[in-house]
Amino acid sequence: MTDTSPKIEELYRRRLAEMTPQESVAMGVALWEAGDSIQRAALRRQYPEADEAEITYRVAVARFGLELARKAYGRE
Repeated sequence: MTDTSPKIEELYRRRLAEMTPQESVAMGVALWEAGDSIQRAALRRQYPEADEAEITYRVAVARFGLELARKAYGRE
């Protein structure tokens, strides 16, 4: 189910296909940065007392799991 008309979806797909590799990578980076920013903001609201190092650790836990984050950040 989608709320996007077939005409607009075709225009979108055509634009994606016309992108240069540099444009495609730039779009991917921008999307990743936006997601990272949203995730960090949500964690700051959830843990208002946390400093930036703690937020970064909690991002790692969310992305990679507790076991790997503990190993990577020396919190075993």
